[in-house]
Amino acid sequence: MKYLFTLFLLISISANSQDFATVDAKVSTYPRFSKVEDLANQIDKDFTEDQEKARAAFFWLAKNIRYNLKEFYNPKQRSIRFRYASKTEKQQKLQAAKDNLVATTFKTKQGVCEEYAQSFKKICDLLGLEAEVIKGYTRNSPNEIGRPVNTTNHAWNAVKLNGEWLLLDATWAAGYEYNGKWIRKFNDYFYNIAKEKIFKTHFPDDSLWVLRFGRMSLLEFYNQPIYGHNFLSSNTKLISPQTGIIKVESGKNIILKFKNLAVNSSIIYNFKGYKYAQKPISKTENGITILSIPNPKKNSELYLYLNNEVALQFKTK
Repeated sequence: MKYLFTLFLLISISANSQDFATVDAKVSTYPRFSKVEDLANQIDKDFTEDQEKARAAFFWLAKNIRYNLKEFYNPKQRSIRFRYASKTEKQQKLQAAKDNLVATTFKTKQGVCEEYAQSFKKICDLLGLEAEVIKGYTRNSPNEIGRPVNTTNHAWNAVKLNGEWLLLDATWAAGYEYNGKWIRKFNDYFYNIAKEKIFKTHFPDDSLWVLRFGRMSLLEFYNQPIYGHNFLSSNTKLISPQTGIIKVESGKNIILKFKNLAVNSSIIYNFKGYKYAQKPISKTENGITILSIPNPKKNSELYLYLNNEVALQFKTK
C-alpha cells in the first residue's frame, strides 16, 4: 500500500473541532520509542480520555515515522505464506505478521501507508480502543482522473470514539515529497477527516465502509476533480463542474462555479506546460462566484490555485 504527496498537494493546516494543543505539546516531548508497547504505556500513563489517547497515537506516528520513498518507488513483494489448521490459527499467524511489521516500523522509524495504518491500530489495540485498518483507493494526479484501477493503493484508519467512527490518515499527515526528498510537515486535516468530504480523497475497498459514509461508486470517485486539502478544509464548495474531465469547446471559456468563496481570495490558474499562471475572469453574485478561463488548452491538465495552494485539478479534452 502506498501513497505519495506531490508538490501540487501542499496544503495548510486546518483546525479540528476539538483543540488538541495540550495533547500535541505533551507528545512532542516523547522520545522516539523503539517499541510500540513503550509508546502505548506512555500514552496510557499521560492521558485518560479515549479521544486524547487516539490523538496522541496519531500525532506521534505522524511526527516520528518517516515515509520510505525507496520502498514507494521500488516496492517489495509483500505476500505472506503460512499453513494453518484452523481459523483461529490463521488469525493468530496473520496478527503475528502484522505485529512483526509494526515492530520493524518502530525500529527503523520508517514505512509506507501500511506501516502507518497497522501501527496506529496496534497502539489502539494496546490501549483498548476499537480501531480498524481501511484499505482502498486514492488519487493525486489529473492523469488518474477517469481511470479507475483494480487494486487498492492506500491504507488508512478508523477509530471508534463515543460510539462514532473517526477517520484519519497518519501517512498523509506526516509530510510530502519534494524534488525526490521527503519533507516532514504535520498536516492536521487528516485527523478526523470530515465524513462528508472523505470520498473527495479516499475511497474504501470494503463496501461496508462506503455505506457508512455515503453512496458512491469507484468510477464516480475516479471521475471527480483532484481536490486539494486546503480547499476541502475551507467552507468553499465547487458547484460545477462536478466531473474532473472538462470538454473544451472551440471559442468558449471554461466556466467554474463556487459557493462561499471568500471575496478576498487570491485565485490563479495554469495549464500543464505553461510557464506562467494567470488570473481568471471572476464575478460574484449572491454568494456564487463564477470563474471564466479564456482560451483553454485541450488534452491538458488545468490547475486552479486558491491563496497560492492548489485547490483543484482537472483534465481537459
